[in-house]
Amino acid sequence: MQAIEFNSQLEHGQIAVPKAFHLHEGQALRVLILLDEKTTVRRPQTNLWGQTSGAWQGELLVREPQGEYESRLELK
Repeated sequence: MQAIEFNSQLEHGQIAVPKAFHLHEGQALRVLILLDEKTTVRRPQTNLWGQTSGAWQGELLVREPQGEYESRLELK
């Protein structure tokens, strides 16, 4: 197996492979895509959970006592 490394950008859902690598039509390839963390653009979350998770900035939330459990009749 031979490894070829190059930098590219996704355009219209496609990644251009430089012609300097002399790949042939129909040649079998194994592709591994690594995102560059330095330049990765984070898209805003479009769902409610993504928009609001971790957003609480008020005082510490405290769960109040829930009271006693109700007594139920036993089944026969």
